[in-house]
Amino acid sequence: MEGSQVRKLEGSGWGTLQTFKLVVGMGLVAGAILVPSSRDFMVFQVLLASLGVFVIFFGKAARIPSILLGIYGFVISFPLTIERFAELPYSMSAMKPMMWILNGLGYSLQSQRQWIHFTSSSGESVSVVVTAACAGPATMGVLIALFALMMLDTPLSPRKAGYVFLFGVVGTWIQSVIRLIILMVVGYHLGEGAMWITHFWTIYILFPLWYLLFAYVYFRQARGKSEKVKIKV
Repeated sequence: MEGSQVRKLEGSGWGTLQTFKLVVGMGLVAGAILVPSSRDFMVFQVLLASLGVFVIFFGKAARIPSILLGIYGFVISFPLTIERFAELPYSMSAMKPMMWILNGLGYSLQSQRQWIHFTSSSGESVSVVVTAACAGPATMGVLIALFALMMLDTPLSPRKAGYVFLFGVVGTWIQSVIRLIILMVVGYHLGEGAMWITHFWTIYILFPLWYLLFAYVYFRQARGKSEKVKIKV
């Protein structure tokens, strides 16, 4: 009698778990279908639907894939959110220090909200608009996502993580300002055509170099933690 009751309880718990997995999995699939159709979210929709199916069959094993998909979703949604809800303040956060530095160095640039006007050294009149995208929300999102992945693999103490995260955010912002300065200087001396060529390749050079420095600082802090553990042992 008691054995049959235990089996009934176990069976009830198993059935509840299966139902929960089914509801969550189907909810994720439905969410993937209901996400507004967009080229930016197409891959995310496929991965979200796949995760829903994975949850139905494997349950708790979907924890790590869920975290990774959440990080990926943040990377693609962060710049779009900034461009939609904080276009002006985000662009000005990089544009104002850039203007202050260049004017201080003697470059004659005029600004009007997000627009910058100047005459190049060859006499060409150049006008460019600094959007939120120019101020680096994409690289900021990537840096935050990389930090999250690094914390999953080699976690830091909460205190060190806070310091390193702040260092990463500030450094990424500075990297974006430096990129704008390079673009304006190239445009001033070589003209608008050269500026747009530089616009294309600078992000592929500056951000990887900055990330190498960030990774060095991060893992140096992580190594310090592991060395303390060894000493205690």
